[in-house]
Amino acid sequence: METRVFKILRESFRDTDLAEAGRLLAGGGLVAFPTETVYGLGANLDDGAAVQRLLEATDSPPGRRLTLHMGHILELSRWVREVPPAARRLMRKFWPGPLTLVLAGRDGVVRGYRLPADEVARGLFRVTGAPVVAVGAGPAAGPALTDPRNVLTSFGGRIEALVDAGAVRYGKSSTVVEFGPRGMTISRQGVIPEEKIEEACRTRVLFVCTGNTCRSPMAEGLLRRALALRLGVPEDRVEEKGYVVESAGVGAYGGAPMSDNAATVLGEMGCRTRRSSSRKLTEAMIEEADRIFTMTRSHLEQVIAMVPDAVGKSRRLDQSRDIEDPVGGDVEAYRSAARQIRKALDSVVKTL
Repeated sequence: METRVFKILRESFRDTDLAEAGRLLAGGGLVAFPTETVYGLGANLDDGAAVQRLLEATDSPPGRRLTLHMGHILELSRWVREVPPAARRLMRKFWPGPLTLVLAGRDGVVRGYRLPADEVARGLFRVTGAPVVAVGAGPAAGPALTDPRNVLTSFGGRIEALVDAGAVRYGKSSTVVEFGPRGMTISRQGVIPEEKIEEACRTRVLFVCTGNTCRSPMAEGLLRRALALRLGVPEDRVEEKGYVVESAGVGAYGGAPMSDNAATVLGEMGCRTRRSSSRKLTEAMIEEADRIFTMTRSHLEQVIAMVPDAVGKSRRLDQSRDIEDPVGGDVEAYRSAARQIRKALDSVVKTL
């Protein structure tokens, strides 16, 4: 077999320049291609014989996990029904880029999913018209190859094509993050440092009220203090221990200060008051949160109307009754609301 080489100039290529390589890939051939990390070797997932050849060409064990490579982020919904909030945050921050997410698919198969930053790679996937699974171009027991000349030396005559776009950007594999029943695991160190992954994966708790100047900031402060006491750290170190506590308002105007009475009550309860400005609730905040607690049933309905998929992670903070807005009342009205919030938080803390 002669391996065809398609030379691609990154500065001027079009997807049509990759059409023949895509045809070979869709037709059951093995095609090597560049990513920003290493060169990959791909096959058509729908062609069992091609997938078997891919495993054999890389001396891989039969059960080796393959990674589905995509040309667009929207393709993930075809394969995965439920994406954990932490995985969505990683996607938002690092895709397209050197990150592989391992998730359970709609078909019950656990596999990697990758959206490379390399435009040549994404162009190839678009023109292929079939799902592309790939591994690093190289033997399973060794490092993947980063130079197209070495790819041709290793696989020439055994694969149908090589898309040669020159040297890769990083020369190091993607970071692999797995999500399963026990949470998140970094199973391969790669381009993205571990601390960056952990920062993006922290548990995010979001409190929602109306103006984000009274009830939700009080809930935010009280939960942060409760977590600090449980973890045995100062309140300003809760985040580095894996928790992000935030608040927002469905009718907030960005930039309004916390009410003086709310700040006074938090101080009385031993909280280190954060004089942060109000924030208007957005769909992105809802999507990124792991747990959402609203002050009233109306707030809960508005959250779910904005993002219907949030129904499973959202509820009223006090499940027995609404926490009424103390705005317009005296400091005692704020104390009453804060006491109700603190009591409701007792059960929340145990679940985090």
